[in-house]
Amino acid sequence: MSNRQEILDLLAKGKISAAEAADLLNTAKETPPVPEMAAPATPVEPVEPVKAPAAPKPTKNGDKPSWFRVRVRNLESGKNKVSVNIPIRMLNFGLKIGNRFAPELADLDYDELTGMMDEVGIGMLVEVQDEESNEHVQVYVE
Repeated sequence: MSNRQEILDLLAKGKISAAEAADLLNTAKETPPVPEMAAPATPVEPVEPVKAPAAPKPTKNGDKPSWFRVRVRNLESGKNKVSVNIPIRMLNFGLKIGNRFAPELADLDYDELTGMMDEVGIGMLVEVQDEESNEHVQVYVE
């Protein structure tokens, strides 16, 4: 499996864990990209992505992100369904608390997640548009 979007779709639908998705995405980086398929016969109305707020001015931690943010937006109405903002310094604690309410978070590796954030810097980590559940999910750091 080498299609990044396919991997992210499987993760969004809960068919694979975050750790499995990370492994697959790392493997996908090492293989050459597969040419994209032709556009669907039925045109899909473009959805304007929710833009991450402007990056804050660098603070004492330089260009490193300060916030971990998750947005889930309804594609039809454009309204946010979920908005989560966690200070990076509290992320590990937040994941432990979240694991109590969402056991699928148990597979998340804090060190792996922070490693991804170090690679990306400030910006989008994951973006998934799920037509079936009519949701647009964005995970980013700033």
